[in-house]
Amino acid sequence: YNRSWPEIVYAMYNATSTMVYDDPNMVSVKASSSEKLVDLSGVDICFHTSLLPNARARDADTITYLAKDYTNVSSSYTVPLPYDYCVGDTETEWLPNSWPGGNVYNLDKNASFTSSNVVKGFPMFPAKESDGLYVTPEHDKDSDETIVSLSPAEMSLPFGNDPTVVQISVAASSTVGYISEELASYFAQYFSIQDYGIQHSSSLTEVQKVELKTVVDKLQDLLWSTGFMANAATMSGWTEPNPDTMPPAAESNYWFTDGGYTDGPAAAQAIARYQQRYGTSTPIKLIISNQNYYTDNNNNIINYFSYSGNEGIEPGAFIWPMGVGEGPQTNPQMSKQIFGEAMSAEELSGLFEPVSGTNLTMAVLPVATTVDNEPFGVKAGQQVSIAVINLNSNIPTFVVTEKVIQAATPGLVSLAEGIASSQDLSDKVAAFVGIASTTTAATTTTAAGGGDSGNETTTTDATNTTPDTELEQVPPSSPPSSANFVGSPMLSLISLTGLLLVLPLCV
Repeated sequence: YNRSWPEIVYAMYNATSTMVYDDPNMVSVKASSSEKLVDLSGVDICFHTSLLPNARARDADTITYLAKDYTNVSSSYTVPLPYDYCVGDTETEWLPNSWPGGNVYNLDKNASFTSSNVVKGFPMFPAKESDGLYVTPEHDKDSDETIVSLSPAEMSLPFGNDPTVVQISVAASSTVGYISEELASYFAQYFSIQDYGIQHSSSLTEVQKVELKTVVDKLQDLLWSTGFMANAATMSGWTEPNPDTMPPAAESNYWFTDGGYTDGPAAAQAIARYQQRYGTSTPIKLIISNQNYYTDNNNNIINYFSYSGNEGIEPGAFIWPMGVGEGPQTNPQMSKQIFGEAMSAEELSGLFEPVSGTNLTMAVLPVATTVDNEPFGVKAGQQVSIAVINLNSNIPTFVVTEKVIQAATPGLVSLAEGIASSQDLSDKVAAFVGIASTTTAATTTTAAGGGDSGNETTTTDATNTTPDTELEQVPPSSPPSSANFVGSPMLSLISLTGLLLVLPLCV
C-alpha cells in the first residue's frame, strides 16, 4: 500500500463493502447530510481530527507554516489544531468553520533535516517554560528565504470541500502521522522524545547513546530526503475517491493526523458543537467511551479537569501532556481543560465499577461546569454530568491482511456481542441518562474520537420527558427536549480502524 494510510484504509473499506456487502460504490459515498442513514436522524456525527501546524510540499521544495495571523509570521503555530467534521440532518460543516492562512518558505533541497533550521525555535521535548503556541520560523541563511503569504481564502479547502466518508475517516484516524517527514515540527517533536529517552537511559553506555543518537538522526535525514513515509498522515489535496490518484502536495494544502493528538475522546468539541447549536443554559449529559487498553491510564479524561499535570496552564494554552503509561504524548498540544473542577487520577480510578458480563468498567463523575477554552470552542458556564465507559479491551488499529483479520476477529466479535447483550450496561446507561430501558429519545451529538480505536463521546440534553414510542423530530434551531439517543436502541459509535461500527446497546 505504498506506506500510505489513505491507501490502507481505502483498501479496507473497498474489500469489506465489495466482498461482504456487495456494495462497490460505498468508497465513493460523500460524508454529507443527504447520505446519512435515516435511522440516525436527529444525531449529529462529528469526526474529530488534528490539523498539522506546518507541512512541506516536497516537489516544490517549499514549506508552509500555518499562522493565527498569516500577516504576522511570529504567530506561526507550534502544535496541531483541533478540527471536527460534523454531519447533521440538513448540513455538514467543519468546527471551527474557519481555516488558517500561512507563510511559504523555499527550502534548500540539499540540506539534511537535522542540519537545517526548518524547525529551529519550535518546542521540543522536554518542554521549557518559554515554550508556547506560536513561534517565528527560521531557515538556513544560505537558502532563498522568499516568503509568500497565503490568506485563508488562498488555501485549498480540504478534499475539494466535498469529502467522502473514506477521506474523513482517514483524516480522523492517521494514527502514526508523526512519522511523516512532511510534517516538519510534528515529526521533529516525536523524535525529540526518542532522543530524550536515549540520553536519559540507564541501560546504555555513553558510547552507545552517541551511536544510537547517530542512528536516529540518520533515520530522520533519510526520511526527509526520500519522502518515504509522507502519507502516514493525510494530505487534503486528495479529492478523488481513490487515493491512487492523489496529486503531490501543494503549498496551499492542509495536512491532518489522528484526532487523538489534540483530543482522544473528542469530548471538548462535542460540547462545543452542542453549545454552538443550543447555547449553554441547559445542563447536558456526556457519555465518553474511552479506549484505555494501551494507555493503561485515564489521562484522556483527567486532562479535561484541573489536575497536577496542567497546574498553572490556562485552558487552550501550550502543554505537553502525559500519554501512554508514564510517558509523554507524542507531541505538545493545546490544553483541553474544559471543566473548572479538580480531578486526580486516583479520584477518577476510584469511581469505576465493573459492568457484568463484559470487560467494561463505568464511572459516573460529579457534575462539572465548563470553562472558556477558545481553541476548542467551549464556552463557560454549562453544567455537565459525565459518564465514562472504559473499554479495557484490545481494539487494534491496523486490521490489515488475512492473517491479522483472522487473529483479531474473535476478540472483536466477543467485545461487540458482550456490549450488545449486557443488561447491566443497559441499566447503568439508562440510569445515568434518566430513562427507562425501553425509552426512545431525541437529539444527540456523537463525536468519533481520535487516538486509539474506541474513543468516542456522546452529548445529550439532560431534560427528561415522558417516554416516547416514536422518534421525536427536533428542529435544528431548538435544543433537544428528551434525554438521550435516537430510536429504540441506544447507539454507540465506535471508531474502529477508520470504520464506524454502529452497535446496538439495547436500551
